[in-house]
Amino acid sequence: MIAVVVVVVGVGLVSAAIPAPGVAPPPGSADGVPVPPAGADSSSAFCPAPTGASAATTVYLTNSTARPVTGVMTSVGAAGRRTPAPTVRRAVVVPALGSSAVDPSTGLPTGSNASSFTFAGGGVVASQVVSGPSGWSTAPCASRTATQWAFAGGSTTAGNSLELALFDPAAPPSVVSITFLTRTGLVTPQAYQGLVIPSGRMVVENIGAYVQQASDIATFVTAQAGALVSSEFQQMSVGTGGGLSLRLGSPGLSTVWRFAETTSGPGSSVQFHLANPGTGTVTATISPGLASGSVIPRRMSVPALSIVDVSASGTTDLPQRIPYSVTVDSSGPIVVGRSVLAGRGAPAPAWGSSSGTVTTAVRWLVPGPGVDRAPGTPHAAIESLAVADPGPTPARVTVATLGSSRPVAMFIVAPGRLVVLGPKLVGGLSVFSVSASQPVNVEEDSRPSGASGVVSSTGFPFTG
Repeated sequence: MIAVVVVVVGVGLVSAAIPAPGVAPPPGSADGVPVPPAGADSSSAFCPAPTGASAATTVYLTNSTARPVTGVMTSVGAAGRRTPAPTVRRAVVVPALGSSAVDPSTGLPTGSNASSFTFAGGGVVASQVVSGPSGWSTAPCASRTATQWAFAGGSTTAGNSLELALFDPAAPPSVVSITFLTRTGLVTPQAYQGLVIPSGRMVVENIGAYVQQASDIATFVTAQAGALVSSEFQQMSVGTGGGLSLRLGSPGLSTVWRFAETTSGPGSSVQFHLANPGTGTVTATISPGLASGSVIPRRMSVPALSIVDVSASGTTDLPQRIPYSVTVDSSGPIVVGRSVLAGRGAPAPAWGSSSGTVTTAVRWLVPGPGVDRAPGTPHAAIESLAVADPGPTPARVTVATLGSSRPVAMFIVAPGRLVVLGPKLVGGLSVFSVSASQPVNVEEDSRPSGASGVVSSTGFPFTG
């Protein structure tokens, strides 16, 4: 039986704490990382990295078009809400059908930083890798700002630190409020209500200063004025090992969340975190998809203002040691995350977390975790690329290296199933394009890591 932990919080506090969510957006519109159409006049990307001095950050720019694209990069260091932040501007060029690496810390003091990019043309996206003594992580940069950002699955218990970035890349200033769900209740720090984030600045908040010794945290950022980008940086120590995670928030709640590949390896611990900030109980159904065979979907209740943790390890209800996809359908809008802790003795990093995706698309752009001359971490490479078909009919899929007319693989994904390509086909640091006859979702797993899912990314959907 799947192990489930339910955290219920007093419903009477909701109206004063968390703004009522709007209607959940349809799947495919809420991840905040679409590839700008190739014919667009410009592309934008926003990359906040609240790492402090704990990890180095590299931003990778990928151009999906057949022409070089020039742009302007504006990088800013973290500063207080009332103090000036150092800013550096420089020109960047991204080759046709290729990628380039930039160091956002150049010219800035050591510590957290954020960068915004504006390109003269569409088709360009950005991703970033953070790497430090405790591990490494990769995350997409946002393609647009939003008025809401949500995260599920954080911790401030001993050995953990959790930082939140609030980045307003353009005018006007943003006014935001931050609310948390934890196992001990709803937390609404007064210092986090009505925060003013000046235009062009990034403010980094130490969540542990106000949400202390919390083993399970869902974070909700809501802008009452303006729009911004938000990300979380988590560090975790486990015995002699540990890991870190950089996650871009989800710009909105949804009734559908997906993970294209999950594997519960020997001794590893995989958890899904379902957070409901609403005023009513939500029914959630977790549907696994296998390469072959079937698993009965699991249904559970997520009470108002609560977090439900679902353990996918060591249970007969979900597959063990083989990959499967996961779709979470809910009767009301929620946010879903996943965390993975590798078994004892596994290589570093031993821990990582990632956000679920809302998007399905018929085309995906999937950059590797670095470029040949500048990998995201030493020996970084793609370990696998998974394609899941959540639809009712088979999907014909072609995977190719960006700019190549010769496919790496062509296959059919049956309805409700997935196909996983291993390192013999997709290893290295190439950029891949995924094309399908009907909407699919994808996930890239990277190495080195202690287990599948510790370092993973969904890539960028073409939705225009």
